[in-house]
Amino acid sequence: MKAPSFWKRRGLKAWLLYPISLIYGRISLSRMRKKAIYKARLPILCIGNLVAGGAGKTPTAMAIGKAAVDLGLKPLFLTRGYRGSMTGPVVVDLEKHTMADVGDEALLLAQTATTIVSQDRVKGAKLAETIGGHVLIMDDGFQNPFLFKDFNLVTIDAQQAIGNGFVMPAGPLRAPLLPQVRRADQFLVIGEGDSAPRLRQMAARLGKASSHAYFRAEETSLLPGTRVLALCGIGRPEKFYATIENLELELVDKVEMPDHHAYSNSEAQMVLDKAKEQNLVIVTTAKDHVRLKGMEDAGAELAKAAKVIEISMGFDDRAFPRLVLEQTQRKFSRR
Repeated sequence: MKAPSFWKRRGLKAWLLYPISLIYGRISLSRMRKKAIYKARLPILCIGNLVAGGAGKTPTAMAIGKAAVDLGLKPLFLTRGYRGSMTGPVVVDLEKHTMADVGDEALLLAQTATTIVSQDRVKGAKLAETIGGHVLIMDDGFQNPFLFKDFNLVTIDAQQAIGNGFVMPAGPLRAPLLPQVRRADQFLVIGEGDSAPRLRQMAARLGKASSHAYFRAEETSLLPGTRVLALCGIGRPEKFYATIENLELELVDKVEMPDHHAYSNSEAQMVLDKAKEQNLVIVTTAKDHVRLKGMEDAGAELAKAAKVIEISMGFDDRAFPRLVLEQTQRKFSRR
């Protein structure tokens, strides 16, 4: 979701909604405090965040999943399949399932490792047990109380941080801040921003470790100066535009859609026509591309024409993914 602008500061709209946020906060906190009803028979690493909207959970899950594969481990992913029609539990089949079935994030995760979509996390974990693996990596679910997690890694976007510090709908927090921070095992601050140091200091005061990560663009076949049209439907489109500029491409036009947007063929044709009229190369994100790949007609044509700007995650401490996996296994062994 795209965060409303008033979530950034404590202005009039935020204060008007503040009484409602107190009620929402009590409800969400009461839910978080419920006792877990199931402990899976494999280690569970939960990648979560404190706020509504994107904070780098899926890229972090993919990066740690890839690191697990490089270490000779068999990771499994568990996600609710946001915007997909299937409630699960079901194993994602890249040859059969589309965004309409399982959502775009599940399709991205499945390119790295076996991915289970299940709105009921407990049922998803039970399916994972029948498949077998070394670690189950949850993409989101930090505030969900029903499935026991061995290790909670919380991602924070360094620019967005916690916004105005209010709970929804007055601000971006999914639940009151301090109880969320206490529940986390470790924080991962992604990118650069003024608020990030304060959050890391708060985590340190509570005895919580924190690390830093960043996004980097992979090499592209497009030459510097190439005139492009940017197509993106992600939570923070400005990040994609900054990446385009860093690659020294000339951003001439853009088509911006909401996060998780399901493209129609008419929209796909509109993008193709705009690019053709201006003689522009279409560039898009991997997340947008997986939505287009499952389409037909103009959507399929757009998927073929668009150049994907691939983004990977880097860590200040290169050993970070391995250390998180080891800590997850260690806590699982001490249950």
